[in-house]
Amino acid sequence: MIIISHLPLLSIGQETQISGKIIDSESGNALAFVNISYNNSGSGTMSNIDGDFTLNTRESVFQLNFSYIGYEPLLIDRPDTLRKNLLLIKMIPKTYDIDEVRIAPGINPAHRIIDLVYENKKLNNPEKIKSFSYTSYNKLYFTFEAPHPKIDTIISPQDSSLVEIDSSFFEINEFIEKQHLFLLESVSNREYSAPGNNREKIIASRVSGFSNPSFTLLATQIQSFSFYNDFITILDKNYLNPISYGSKNKYLFILEDTLITSTKDSLFIISFLPKKGKNFTGLKGFMYINSNLYALQNVVAEAAESKDMFRIKIQQKYEFIENKQWFPVQLNTDIILVDPADENNKGLIQVESEDNKVKVIGVGKTYITNIKLNPVFELKKFKNIALEVEKDAHKKSEGFWDFHRSTPLSEKDTATYHVLDSIGKEEHLDRKLWIVETTMNGYIPIRFFNLDIHSIINYNLFEGIRLGLGGISNERLSENLFFSGYFAYGFKDKNIKYGGSAKWLISNNYDISLQANYFNDVEESGSYKFLKKSRSFDTENFRRFLISHMDYIEGWSASFEFHALQYFKTHIFFQNSKTTFGNNYQFNDLENGTENLIDKATFSELGIKLRFAYKEKFMVSGRKKISLGTKFPILYANFNQGIDWMNGGFTYSRYEIRISKKILSRSLGHSYIDLEGGIVEGRVPYSKLYNGKGSYQGFSLVSANSFGVMRMNEFLSDHFFSIFFRQDFGKLLFKTKRFQPGVEFVSNFGIGKLQNPELHRGINFKTMEKGYYESGIIINNIINQFFLGYGIGIYYRYGPYQLQKSIDNFSFKLSLKLNL
Repeated sequence: MIIISHLPLLSIGQETQISGKIIDSESGNALAFVNISYNNSGSGTMSNIDGDFTLNTRESVFQLNFSYIGYEPLLIDRPDTLRKNLLLIKMIPKTYDIDEVRIAPGINPAHRIIDLVYENKKLNNPEKIKSFSYTSYNKLYFTFEAPHPKIDTIISPQDSSLVEIDSSFFEINEFIEKQHLFLLESVSNREYSAPGNNREKIIASRVSGFSNPSFTLLATQIQSFSFYNDFITILDKNYLNPISYGSKNKYLFILEDTLITSTKDSLFIISFLPKKGKNFTGLKGFMYINSNLYALQNVVAEAAESKDMFRIKIQQKYEFIENKQWFPVQLNTDIILVDPADENNKGLIQVESEDNKVKVIGVGKTYITNIKLNPVFELKKFKNIALEVEKDAHKKSEGFWDFHRSTPLSEKDTATYHVLDSIGKEEHLDRKLWIVETTMNGYIPIRFFNLDIHSIINYNLFEGIRLGLGGISNERLSENLFFSGYFAYGFKDKNIKYGGSAKWLISNNYDISLQANYFNDVEESGSYKFLKKSRSFDTENFRRFLISHMDYIEGWSASFEFHALQYFKTHIFFQNSKTTFGNNYQFNDLENGTENLIDKATFSELGIKLRFAYKEKFMVSGRKKISLGTKFPILYANFNQGIDWMNGGFTYSRYEIRISKKILSRSLGHSYIDLEGGIVEGRVPYSKLYNGKGSYQGFSLVSANSFGVMRMNEFLSDHFFSIFFRQDFGKLLFKTKRFQPGVEFVSNFGIGKLQNPELHRGINFKTMEKGYYESGIIINNIINQFFLGYGIGIYYRYGPYQLQKSIDNFSFKLSLKLNL
């Protein structure tokens, strides 16, 4: 056993001091938590999370031993070498196959320790205590895979000769040595109160080349605060934690070593990696587990296997604060960008030849200080804004930064700021960033106006190709008043459409606004919409290409939108519109029992749309407000009342509801459940009924939350209920070294009824009283190109509404999946 002590830097008497940095001999990455002993004494130290070490002793040191999981042990016994000021220790990684690992019959000794870690998980998880607060200094930089810093001596385990660093090696990478590609710093104060009440304010932010704090939020997305949650989430990707429930069935644990700390506690070093034949998104690495409460003291983990562009590595260090609670004090996350199509994990940036590529590496470091356990907070101070950037965060003085930095800026850091800040001013990078952000949100900024990219070209079966132009004023004109307009032409229906709006944004944080709209356009017959913000690559939107039944609608509306209470978003509106029915549809508007066929109508509606997302959190930077989601179901509800104001010809009540839930399982991947229902009370034309939400049209795109084999407008209802279920196994069911498709199972159900079907003329439809059933399987990512995966889906329709020809009950679809 080795006794690990952490000795302060001293210069007393004849004290021996040896310092250096330990790195991987192949990648050059720093090695954290390497065990270092001297003179075969069993005493020594450990490298810190950045690979640096300092050994202080009053003895003469004639021998150093370095040991680290997954690396060949290293012995240095040359006194002249050990007298150097600063050493660079290069350790050679071992290569072994999991088949070579043999666990002796009986109980795996690592399992007993892992069981104790799991039993004490809630006790040691900092987010399970009553409350805490801390200050963090965060640093994120991107660089190329860089050569090692210039250090006096390199020790190579292959031989003990001294190796001088070749100066020509630096010349090849001169730019990389002088500066980073990008550098970001921030300081934040975080307050937390269980369960789940979180408030973090970024009080300082500095970004190389920019004064805009937009990038500040980036650093928050690549750090996982604690290693105790069932899933470790980095860049929206979930990795199953090796200390989650049932992990012994999925992970191979090996007790590699046992150390004794300076406080006489045992420190168990346990390596972990997924068992052979177990198919899940997991990690590999090792944990240092302290026998004091069987808590994590150090963690090093990386993705066990990945075909993604982003490869991650996590390093975490915990300390026993106030002799009460283990708490993280430093968090490191490395992100390496590689070519996902290359088996050798080559970089994305090509230099001179195809075989010479460099990797882009992102390094995020968080240093946590001023930790306070169980402070008293007023719960009313915790709002739904979990992370906020203060307005003056980018204006802090150099003295402020010097006080909060854990270590001073290096020459490379300083050069990065100097060069990129100069370029930023000269090239107006803040403005260019604004242009990029606006474009990514679907707009092209042109002075005071943002051109809507989505308005330029569209397609559906009713209008055919739809060409147009539209946009909205931006913050350069006004930060509170926005004006929009558009026009379009459909080449199939040969009609011009146009409209406009004016919006007064009263409060950005609370989403309070007033808006007035005018429109002369088309709208899908029998459709409904919830207060749901559509994402650019939401597969639900693919259904719009198949819409073939539309009405022409001309009118105006006024609305008031706001956040009611903490988790309710509310949209109140009044709309008056004249509707001309499309597709030769007529409605029998009975007058005193006499048939009266009409092909147009005027509707006046007063309505409210609600969205309730319990415990949903947001992060805010300037005018940007980004949802962090919620683990609870999201509820949407609509209520529309048809009234006889302003020539409104129909009196009715219309109700719709939707409940959406996403569930992440350890063994089954993601489950998506959407429940939808609607009721119309009163006699109304097709426009105000429900068309079934089918999405069948020969060979088409997979469209989530719709019926893949149901024909468009096949059914008509005034009462309906639908269930849309998807089980996305991802790569859990099938994965080989070169071929890793994702598998989804889909099962949908719908039921409905229609009163007075004889009122609807000129169209063919069915009613759905017996229940509609379909299921399918989707194979995603058969082919991958950049961020896009192509696959195929097959759906089958069965039950009371099964069609006569067998082939007609099948639907074949192309799946598109965005892979980031």
